[in-house]
Amino acid sequence: MKPIPQMATEDRVKDAILIISCGIAQAAALAVAAFATRDAFAAIHTGTPLESATIFELAVSGLVAAACLFLSRRRAEALGQSYANSLRKVLYLQIARLPKLRHEERRVGALSLRFVGDLSAARLWFGRGLPEVLTALVVLPSAIAILFALDPDLARTGLVPLGIAVSIMGIMSWHLERRHRQLRQRRASIAISMIERIAIAPELDLMGRTDKELRALDSRSAALRHSAVQRRGRTAGLQAILQAGVAMSGLSLLWFANGHAVAPATVAASLSVLALVALPLGSLASAWDQYCAWRVAREKAQNLLNERPLSRRSSSSREPVSVDVTGLQGGHPVAFRAAAGSVAKLEGPAAAVVARCISGLDLLADVEVSFDGSATTRPRIAHIGSEHVGLQGSLRRSVTMMCRTRPSDAKIENVLGDFGLADLLRHPKWLDQRVFAGGKGLSEMQTLRVDFARAVLGKVDLIVISSIRWKADPDQQGLLTTLRRLTPATVILADAYTKTQHTEAL
Repeated sequence: MKPIPQMATEDRVKDAILIISCGIAQAAALAVAAFATRDAFAAIHTGTPLESATIFELAVSGLVAAACLFLSRRRAEALGQSYANSLRKVLYLQIARLPKLRHEERRVGALSLRFVGDLSAARLWFGRGLPEVLTALVVLPSAIAILFALDPDLARTGLVPLGIAVSIMGIMSWHLERRHRQLRQRRASIAISMIERIAIAPELDLMGRTDKELRALDSRSAALRHSAVQRRGRTAGLQAILQAGVAMSGLSLLWFANGHAVAPATVAASLSVLALVALPLGSLASAWDQYCAWRVAREKAQNLLNERPLSRRSSSSREPVSVDVTGLQGGHPVAFRAAAGSVAKLEGPAAAVVARCISGLDLLADVEVSFDGSATTRPRIAHIGSEHVGLQGSLRRSVTMMCRTRPSDAKIENVLGDFGLADLLRHPKWLDQRVFAGGKGLSEMQTLRVDFARAVLGKVDLIVISSIRWKADPDQQGLLTTLRRLTPATVILADAYTKTQHTEAL
């Protein structure tokens, strides 16, 4: 089980300390501004000129507060992006090492959302919510202390309504996480559905399903809108309660000052500080909303990280390896052996499943695979399945994806030519021609030959072929002969439609 990344790394701790330091500087600027404001109103009330020191204090405190706000926001964004990147890497590593069967059991959109919704929630909490909390922990106590320094009785009177409002906010906030769970579920339902349908939208339209899909989208969108309004209404309600509390606190200050002959300058300074208290409190309401979203996302991410991954670390011996498979699959005994450097035919109903187990794509509890007699050391393996695995990019990039060191263009050209891809090489852009993800734009026979060339250039020790493309290729023997000429690797041919298995050396 992998844990969610910790926030307390060296860089992120530095950013957090800087954010807190900015909060301390803002609090100091607030104190200077409050007392300077009192002096300024006292001078205005008595009709005396403003002292240059008062003007200087007001100007400097404003500039310091603005600079601290700018710097803290920048570092907060850096903190959020840093954490999101750490989470992104952990999630990708986990997804990459899950058994292939788990990928097939999941909806593609559900895994894709880990890199959208979860990362957005993490970035918003660590980049905005948490820094706002850290700043508020410094500014709020400082502001309250300033109010008491200006006039203790006035401060007590003014803070009572605000304290009541904050208490009500705390009570109402506990239901916000449930709103986020409902909203996330409905948002994910639409996103996953659209991810799956966009790729086949023309085919669905041909089937006459477009109107039906639009009606289903309308229904889901209405449910999503309801959940979004409910969640937003709860967050806005918290902020509205705060605004009402601030208004009542200001009214209490004025009422108390009117009945107790408090100096107008002190009242003006207290009101300005009270207004500044409302800012971090409002940010805390938004921060709680972001924290609730992160709690839901963190739970989903942790569930994914709790799944048992496979270790596919390999070490190439640059020599062909023998393969031994023993165990049970579907209640039937499995016994298979491929000698080093041979072409072995793996046949039977479970051949495709066992082939994926040999390749390391899946792990079967009752099947043990060993290479050269070892169950812990894995050779470099190329698995050629029914679907071509490829990323968008140049032909050069596609054919050298398994290479630890990219070979020369001449070497790539020779291998592609050996596998009958001379037509591809006559393209005006040669090896720079674009190949689309999944081999789109190439025929199945061409993608199969690219896979063979990739295995040869990657200098693998074992090649496992379990592909419909291979079974449909009219030149199987020619391809196999070329493969044996270009690499000494052991080759396993998996055939799931016959009932016997044997090994033959070429």
